[in-house]
Amino acid sequence: MKLSNAVKATLSATALLFAFTAQQVQAGTLHKGWNYSIDSFNDGTEGNVIGAKSKFEFYGMAYKQTKDKVYFAINSNLSLDGYKDKNSLNGSISYGDLFLNFAKPGASAPPASFSGGNLQGIRFDSTNDSQFTKTTTQVTGTGKKQKTVTTTSKYTPELGLYNNVTATSLTTRNSGYKTMQQHADTIKKLGGVDSYGDMPVSTSYFGDNSKTAAPTHMTAGSFLGGIQMLSNFKGLGLDFGNFNAVGSQTFGFSVDRSFLNNGQNGSFIANLFAECGNDGMVLSGELKDVPEPSIVAGLAVVGLLVAQRRRRQLA
Repeated sequence: MKLSNAVKATLSATALLFAFTAQQVQAGTLHKGWNYSIDSFNDGTEGNVIGAKSKFEFYGMAYKQTKDKVYFAINSNLSLDGYKDKNSLNGSISYGDLFLNFAKPGASAPPASFSGGNLQGIRFDSTNDSQFTKTTTQVTGTGKKQKTVTTTSKYTPELGLYNNVTATSLTTRNSGYKTMQQHADTIKKLGGVDSYGDMPVSTSYFGDNSKTAAPTHMTAGSFLGGIQMLSNFKGLGLDFGNFNAVGSQTFGFSVDRSFLNNGQNGSFIANLFAECGNDGMVLSGELKDVPEPSIVAGLAVVGLLVAQRRRRQLA
């Protein structure tokens, strides 16, 4: 039986919606010690290409906490070497910075400038366009001839975690989208399903999506500590494959637990975008106390003894 184009289109859209719904059911779940946010597999654009064939398709993001470290992992098609583009800053398009908002639950979203004492940032891609401004004051001469000269200059911040950061968007400087709504409209036009993982695209978290571009880079912040880049997760239990997240690139980094949120417990919202805004992800998480391995082992033994005792009582 031949199907009309309209019926084919309906079936295709239904299948795509079902696939994405299946992903969302699993998003934000704990698996092998990692908390995952799984993004849509059909919302990363490269020209008129979306999905698996796009170099900007983001599949998922995850984090894992131990007593001393917090690990972040990313699965996507975008290489840390960047996407060559002569019309973009530095001649390529890379990852933006990872932002972590530790504002108290129920507090209003960060303002359009995306800055504040609760906002931390991690620069993990050495090829991206993050720039800070340095102000230098120099006094010359003496007496009535004394002059104070203030100069400003730009510099590239080192890789690491920063506190009290301010974010900006460089999407239009990297052949990208002027607004987040423009990206959503493009995905709809191309037949994809847009998502930010743990947050819907209709969110007002980033401001007015019809006017706001994706926050991509830090422009200011206080350095707290370095990060350790990771490409081998053997022994850490990372398993994006459990969610059918099969991007060509899997990498991550760890940061000292004591630096995040000043070592305090608390929930956070993390977001990451490509420098062009062609795709992005949001991850909701919470930092908690993690017991010592010896304590965990001890609790396991106690649990086993209790279970054995109950079985003997029932026998």
